Amino acid sequence: MIIRRILLSRESILLYVLLAMCVGFSIFVEGFLDWWSISERTRYWIIPGMIAVPMTFIIATAGIDLSVASIVAMCGIVLGLLYRDAQWPIWCAACAAVFAGLLAGAFNGGVSSYLKIPPLVVTLATMALFRGVAMGLSKARSISDFPDGFQWLSQGDVFEIHVGDSVSAFVPVPLFALIAVVAVGWLLMRRSWIGRFTKCIGENEIAAEFAAIDVRRLKFALYAACGLVCGIASLFNTALYATAKADTAAGMELEVIACVVIGGTRISGGEASVIGSLLGLLIIGILRYGLEMAGVKSQHVIIFVGALLIITAVFNEWMAGRRGVEG
Repeated sequence: MIIRRILLSRESILLYVLLAMCVGFSIFVEGFLDWWSISERTRYWIIPGMIAVPMTFIIATAGIDLSVASIVAMCGIVLGLLYRDAQWPIWCAACAAVFAGLLAGAFNGGVSSYLKIPPLVVTLATMALFRGVAMGLSKARSISDFPDGFQWLSQGDVFEIHVGDSVSAFVPVPLFALIAVVAVGWLLMRRSWIGRFTKCIGENEIAAEFAAIDVRRLKFALYAACGLVCGIASLFNTALYATAKADTAAGMELEVIACVVIGGTRISGGEASVIGSLLGLLIIGILRYGLEMAGVKSQHVIIFVGALLIITAVFNEWMAGRRGVEG
């Protein structure tokens, strides 16, 4: 019974889908199994993957954070200005950028939790606010010339695999950061009271309050944590492109939400999976990579991702309703 439950779990089904996609693309798309290209592409998956972990907790409470991409952009500008104009050491500027992300997340959490304003409204407003702050601080100009040691954070490689004189595959340095964030998120969701209380709030917030759960404080902490991770992600984003720009990461918030929903987290709250969000990230990444390798234009790839998101959201709600009837 336990083995059957594991084999038919949501995460297992997502893994089967991911493996089926890889097999299908490798058969029908020439050059799909280019491990160097896949390894290089993973650098661009890691940043939304990191943010998807705290977003999983937020959506599990029936909340949302649409400002994550704007926080990434703003923190990148803070990093660049402190390093270039204030002449701060790069890692001191990096710490300040992460702290700016924490403050932005805390602002979202404070307004939505303690002032009882729906998080959709709050983060929709701060999505424009933080992007505008980034534009104003940078005067819409990019900031570059970061040191090589900092750029290694996203551009560096470890465990290179050589075939002849060339590198055929490698493990990007930022992958370890993603693994660390996912591991912490999984432990908090599956092995701590934070995960239990988070899902309880999503199921029924009023019942959670009657159960003596400090709903406001926990939701505030979740949004603050999301801002903190966005600040960390901004370091990798800036190092990846070697440039801080106010318009960077545009649209990333939708990609992050798609990873979470495809991973099995109900948009209405109460059910969540950090490992599922990671698998959702990989499914979207492989789908985009495979379709682009097949010659599908990028504007058409978005249609496939959107269709997958709609199907998954409907499936999640249907499964939740079915379990409710059976229960």
